[in-house]
Amino acid sequence: MLLWAIDAAVAIGAAGAAWSIGRHSAAVIAAVWVAMMVLRATRVGRIADLSDLQPYAKVNVYFVLLVTLTALFVNDLAATRAALGLSSAMAVIGYAARWLLARPSVRRVFGMTSGEDVVIVGGLESVSRTITEWEGLSHINIIGVCLSESDCGPEWVKGFPVLGAVSDVASLTRRIAIDVVAVHDVDQLGGLQLAKLQWALEDVGTQMSIITPLTNTVVDRARVRTVGRRVIVDIAYSRPQGVVASIKGLIDRLLALVCLSLAAPVILVCAVLVKSTSPGPVIFRQTRIREHGRKFTMYKLRTMGQDAEARLADLLVHNEVGGGLFKMKADPRITRVGSLLRRLSLDELPQLWNVVIGDMSLIGPRPALPHEVASYDDMARRRLAVKPGLTGLWQVSGRSNLSWEESVRIDSDYVDNWRPGRDLAIALRTVKAVLRKDGAH
Repeated sequence: MLLWAIDAAVAIGAAGAAWSIGRHSAAVIAAVWVAMMVLRATRVGRIADLSDLQPYAKVNVYFVLLVTLTALFVNDLAATRAALGLSSAMAVIGYAARWLLARPSVRRVFGMTSGEDVVIVGGLESVSRTITEWEGLSHINIIGVCLSESDCGPEWVKGFPVLGAVSDVASLTRRIAIDVVAVHDVDQLGGLQLAKLQWALEDVGTQMSIITPLTNTVVDRARVRTVGRRVIVDIAYSRPQGVVASIKGLIDRLLALVCLSLAAPVILVCAVLVKSTSPGPVIFRQTRIREHGRKFTMYKLRTMGQDAEARLADLLVHNEVGGGLFKMKADPRITRVGSLLRRLSLDELPQLWNVVIGDMSLIGPRPALPHEVASYDDMARRRLAVKPGLTGLWQVSGRSNLSWEESVRIDSDYVDNWRPGRDLAIALRTVKAVLRKDGAH
């Protein structure tokens, strides 16, 4: 109802604007927009639809193009500008309203304090995993589960009641108001049983959602199509390929070269401070692992004493991370100048040279040490699918404050769901993390 009220307000406002500027015929644009929203964009107005506004944005782009191209035939430049301005304003306002409603804090202002009532259907193991992942989500209100006949027996699963078996779902939705039935293990139901369930749910106005085994995959990578009578989900490559990968590599190198040129005076001052306050080389060289297990030499400004490697064995009992990665807040091997350089992330500036020569990327997983890689399991080894980065999700998500498991999860998420816009967001968040010294020690 709120979405309909917003659309009506936008349409009335647009019609009023057209009338006020003397373009009375332009008021029909508002009617066209409402018609397109009814046919394609608003659907049933589910909260879940607000989390994916691409279909809405797509319809509005078509709307703006349709109105503008139609106005061009009038051969009146002023009329075309008015049509373009009016249609664009309606599209932007409508999108902005839905984007705001996607925020839980905004929905609470309108009294929408609960999410959709969901019943999870499937085998005991699958249902248990999904409850663990979903029970903290604000837009999901799990009211119970229905288990496959072979798993029926327990009365509760993870604190939620068992409302019946899979065969009871249809009758259950007739007795209880349920927004969504989320179905696991559909291969065990069979096509006809699944179709009958969907028909029954449709009769009572309940949405059926299929839970796939896929995890850690953004919606942008998935495309649904049919082959024969089967619904197929195509999953796109998780990282840049071909020309896109070459362009990304070129941009990385050019930006790194520019940044290295600008940072050269800062690196020189830091080098003088390191050399004048502790004996040893200014640049610390260390073997790290890049994509596909290849070794390279990574460069940093030295922040520890010369005997740092020899003293490591005595400090392993104080490791705060684990998983082959050593981190310690009050590491006694760090020099006074080194501590300052680390807090400001200045010790990492020489890694720009690693980016210039192609060993690293500006953004990517944390560059790993050989002994860390030796202890990797299959999940952690996924980090080696792309070049390591000067910064990345690990840097803007807590850096040294992260546990080993969190670090692996974050890097794997980056590798599996790379997007250009995400790289830009990470770069901006890196500036904030460095200024706030988040997790830097």
